[in-house]
Amino acid sequence: MKMMQREPTHPGVFLEEDYLKPLGLSHATMAKLLGIEEATLEAFIHKELSVSKELAMRLEHLFNTEWEFWMNTQRTYDRWIENQMH
Repeated sequence: MKMMQREPTHPGVFLEEDYLKPLGLSHATMAKLLGIEEATLEAFIHKELSVSKELAMRLEHLFNTEWEFWMNTQRTYDRWIENQMH
């Protein structure tokens, strides 16, 4: 299996770059829409927190995406990080 050379995109980065910025939403507004604390959202965006199934499902509902997209993106990112440690 070919190893990925660059760091894959964390789902929090996807959220900020593909949704928050284009829609002009602040972190406070997005946190409120998702029903989470702003600090939790910021930790997620800054790759300090992994997406949970609950958050993935909230993102699915809010943006009409598949919750599996968010989970698979996180899984890919986690595997890459793990492989960097070996």
